[in-house]
Amino acid sequence: MKIGIFPGSFNPVHVGHLAIANYLAEYEEYDQIWFLITPQNPLKKRNDLLDQNLRLNLIEKSIEGYDKFKICTIEWNMPQPSYTVNTLQKLRMLYVQDSFELIIGSDNWSSFHRWKDYQIILKNFKILIYPRRGSDRIFINHPNVRLCKGAPKIEISSTFIRDSIAQEKDVRFYMPLNTFEEVVNTGFFKPEPPVAVESEGENVL
Repeated sequence: MKIGIFPGSFNPVHVGHLAIANYLAEYEEYDQIWFLITPQNPLKKRNDLLDQNLRLNLIEKSIEGYDKFKICTIEWNMPQPSYTVNTLQKLRMLYVQDSFELIIGSDNWSSFHRWKDYQIILKNFKILIYPRRGSDRIFINHPNVRLCKGAPKIEISSTFIRDSIAQEKDVRFYMPLNTFEEVVNTGFFKPEPPVAVESEGENVL
């Protein structure tokens, strides 16, 4: 099978993730798209992440009934922090009958040179870049890398959702059905209440 590896923290998963993956599954001739849930992104702070089992549960609910979507948690049992180059190599060893392509956004492509052993990824795996803001200005000059120009540009981010929840905004339509309430109920993204501090000095009448 031809499998597209769609890595991310999915913190939390939202309709943008699903719409992009759906487009790629249907229009880029992938047999399956695997949501690779990263336990820790080397470029992100760990304490900003929802519990990985909750993130897994949210994706399971979101993709139920669509056979082209699968979940991959292979990195959960690998040394941390997780690096994509190690993950791709392990997947190739475990699933020798399948071919894997890495799927990343154009925003991640701009920092791809910072990834561990990115030259090894370029040499041994194909990469599909889906458009994000500014993707019309990215430069690609490698036979294993291509830009999916037809994919919709969906400017929804997990950061936006986290910030909105912290501000007590109702952004339920940015997330799959029945997942928004579950994230809100965790209270994870709500700001800590201010700590009252007794002042010292003069009394003000």
